[in-house]
This record gives sequence, C-alpha cells and structure tokens, in this order.
Amino acid sequence: MKQLKIAIFCSGGFSTSLIGSKMQKVYDAEGKDIKVDAYDFGMVDEVGDDVDVILLAPQIAWAFDQTVEGHPNTKVIQLTMQEFGSMDGEVLVNALKEKGID
Repeated sequence: MKQLKIAIFCSGGFSTSLIGSKMQKVYDAEGKDIKVDAYDFGMVDEVGDDVDVILLAPQIAWAFDQTVEGHPNTKVIQLTMQEFGSMDGEVLVNALKEKGID
C-alpha cells in the first residue's frame, strides 16, 4: 500500500509547519503510513499534483475553488478556523478521518 501524502498550505507556511509536525506525530503513533508536509500557498501548483490531499488554512479560504480546479485528481479540504486554531494534531487528524482521510 502506498504512502498517503498530505500537504497543508497557508499564506506563509509557518503555522502550518507546526500543525503538520503535530499531525505527523499522531499518524506515527498510530502506525499509519502517512506523510504530512507544510508549504506556503505559492507552492500549491508545484506540489499539488504529487500529494493525495491538500489542506487549506482558513486564511487562504479564498483559494479553495481555484485549488480544486487546478488539481482535479487531488482531494482538497478547507480547514475551519476551529480546526486550524486548535493547533492540535489529534483534532485535525480526527477531522480528516471524518472526511474519509485515514
């Protein structure tokens, strides 16, 4: 089974790198073959087709439609302010599980 790749994007990549590392710890503890990386939104076209899931931080919610159109074979999920603001890897992993990402 191939590794599931998740990319988190925000306007600067800083807060998402913290969230991404917290999510990665949860997936590692669960023994899941899932890789989480964080990027500045300017990288979405470069990496968007090489990942299975794109997560968009609330501050770039305006980019949801264009991201879906630009990456039709990649699942795109808009994180809520509550999910993102929690800065809690487990909260985000559970939110993704509810959306079928596991």
